[in-house]
Amino acid sequence: MKSPLQYIASGCQQVAFVVEDIVISEQFFKRKIGVPRFCRFEDIQVEELVYRGSPGDFRYHLSLGYAGDTQIELIQHLSGESIYKEFYDKHGQGMHHLAYFVPDHKQVVRDFAGNGFPIVQGGRIGGSWFAYFDTRIETGIYMETIAADDEGKALFARIKRGDF
Repeated sequence: MKSPLQYIASGCQQVAFVVEDIVISEQFFKRKIGVPRFCRFEDIQVEELVYRGSPGDFRYHLSLGYAGDTQIELIQHLSGESIYKEFYDKHGQGMHHLAYFVPDHKQVVRDFAGNGFPIVQGGRIGGSWFAYFDTRIETGIYMETIAADDEGKALFARIKRGDF
């Protein structure tokens, strides 16, 4: 079993923010932070969605852009219960999590759980899996892992190039 620190030490690939209005936030990041463009996905539907140990039922908008090699993710919660809604209700908008791209979703989940960090939210979009782990006591934020399939990796590359 690997320590979650080994995944973290391999490098963060994404910084994510929960926002009130995704359009306004995209404009802010473009004008003030220098992210050249965002690819927006509206009313995301996640398969095999899990929220706090039960089947999840929430919807959200998502925008992805790049600042250099770092993916910037903006999340606007729409409905249902999620860790995005919990965060927004308690803190308003702000930095929510860091994400790490990993090769083996099941192994990462076992490693995090074995170190005291079970999944608090996760699911699948196409053939790509994601999982959030509650590391807030230790780090102040959630940690997310993303195991992207070839289609997901190609999508991220297109977004980074601005080919969408």
